Amino acid sequence: EYTHARTDLKGDERTSLVTELTPKTEYSLTVYAIYPGLIGDSATIITQTPPVPPVSNFRVMEEGLFSLRLAWTPPLGKLEGYKIFIPRSDRPGLTYEQVLRGDTSSHVIDSLEEDKKYTVSIFAIYPQGPSQPVSIVGKTLKLVPVQQLLVQNATTDTVQARWGSVKGATGYRLTWSSSDGHRENVNLGETFNFYMIQGLHPGTEYAITINPIFVDIEGPVTSTPAKTLESSAVQTLKASAVSTNSAMVSWNSVPGATGYRLAWGPTPEFVGRDRPRQLALNGSTTEHLLKNVVHDTEYVLSLYVLFGSLVGPGVSATFRTSPLGYVSNFQVTSYTSSSIDVEWSPVVGSTEYKLTWNIGTVSQYLDRSVLFHRIEGLNPETVYIVSIHAVYGNTEGPEISLSQLTASVTESELIQAVKEVKVVDVGVNSFILTWRRTPGVTGYKISWSPFHGGDEKSQLVSSSTTSFTIPKLQESSAYKIQVASMVGGREGSPFLVTARTLDLPKVNGFAALDTTDSSTSLNWISVAGASGYLLSWRHISELDTKKEKLGPSATMFKLSDLLYGRTYIFTIRPVYGEVEGPITSFHHRIGKA
Repeated sequence: EYTHARTDLKGDERTSLVTELTPKTEYSLTVYAIYPGLIGDSATIITQTPPVPPVSNFRVMEEGLFSLRLAWTPPLGKLEGYKIFIPRSDRPGLTYEQVLRGDTSSHVIDSLEEDKKYTVSIFAIYPQGPSQPVSIVGKTLKLVPVQQLLVQNATTDTVQARWGSVKGATGYRLTWSSSDGHRENVNLGETFNFYMIQGLHPGTEYAITINPIFVDIEGPVTSTPAKTLESSAVQTLKASAVSTNSAMVSWNSVPGATGYRLAWGPTPEFVGRDRPRQLALNGSTTEHLLKNVVHDTEYVLSLYVLFGSLVGPGVSATFRTSPLGYVSNFQVTSYTSSSIDVEWSPVVGSTEYKLTWNIGTVSQYLDRSVLFHRIEGLNPETVYIVSIHAVYGNTEGPEISLSQLTASVTESELIQAVKEVKVVDVGVNSFILTWRRTPGVTGYKISWSPFHGGDEKSQLVSSSTTSFTIPKLQESSAYKIQVASMVGGREGSPFLVTARTLDLPKVNGFAALDTTDSSTSLNWISVAGASGYLLSWRHISELDTKKEKLGPSATMFKLSDLLYGRTYIFTIRPVYGEVEGPITSFHHRIGKA
């Protein structure tokens, strides 16, 4: 069937757009020259219209066990829709066909067979007709098992399971069962490839199985055996003989252990002061000297028991290295109009001392055996600030300073300095000082301030007094204390000592008694002076912590609704008014022994 069409053009036109043609059709185009009353010669060409654009970038986005998710890039032009289909492989006809709207760019074909290749075709539908079909080959997934299931890091009550991901799986079912018939399982999401199984019995063999899940279809099972350790973790881990740069770490021996892994590093509060380190020790070792640790830094120790290639349970403890020692008993023993004599007590571990005076402009280094020095060439009636540091190799310890007014040239009566100042009793919030009576004085001035800076307080006492209690101090804090003789309104050279208040008492005897399959009773020894207790507990693998505030008379608290076979961490701290004391904690597994 042939169609004819004609259009008239003006004499000055050189181009014309012919529309409403049929795609992929051959046309004969003829142009005639028209003159007044005459039709001239003609020129003819034969051409073919192109086909309508097909779908581009047709692809399989996701392969399922029984489905294929397809996507494509829509072609330009006005579309009425798409037709997507799968032809039969063994006879004429279609396995699947579906007509889709023109605004669609993806489609899921389901109800397919597992582990089978399919040729899927699609063509765009235009008002002028369909485009050429585009085809791809997709293959549904095979119902396969997990290929790699590893069970490692067994402890007395836990094992860690790891496995390789299965393509297309929407989740996994992990199951563990013992020979006595006890069986548990957990359903995990598709992103899981690791799980710690808890609440197991020591020295028990378990069958660990896992199978992938494809929506509501379960895949084949993969199984492996595992056995928990019979021996317990290290029960006692402690640091002793702690100095500015070393500590002795010791622990109890674990029967059957082939070795230990000791790790140490700064706690979060002190991160950056030192780097984390670890080392492996043989099974006969029960102590190790840590060297080259950083002064005045809190460290966390972790000790793991090794059973061949297995890493057993771990235990942790903390310790804090001593600060660089400050010089104690730094005092002026005598002075004149041109000199000041100072002395001090030795500092363990120091290599020398740095003495500075005249507002830091003159310094002198003295051997560690020197405990006395005379500063000469001074001006009369001048206040000098004299400072001393203990030096540790290339590092200076904290500074201790005192001030002294040199005598006038004509001054004949000097104020005798206080002797033998001692801190004879240290409390949580107080110190008791004593000193030797100084003849010729009218009284004494006692001054104290926080060692690392803060307000100085002072108190005048009579000349007959030789002891004084400094009250209302902060617990666990270092202080500088000075005692000076007074004659009228004049103050003699102070005697400087340093001391640190005690820590707040912690709870002792904290333990779990009368444990059942779902409850336990926490017991402790009451702390004198405590106004109450703050108790908390949580599952060892969770962060959600439950808390309970108890009164000062409480020494027991019963917990119920706990999970059988699971390990919990229990902590308690005494409360002193608005101040919370140190933490005591332990972990305990729920279930009858």
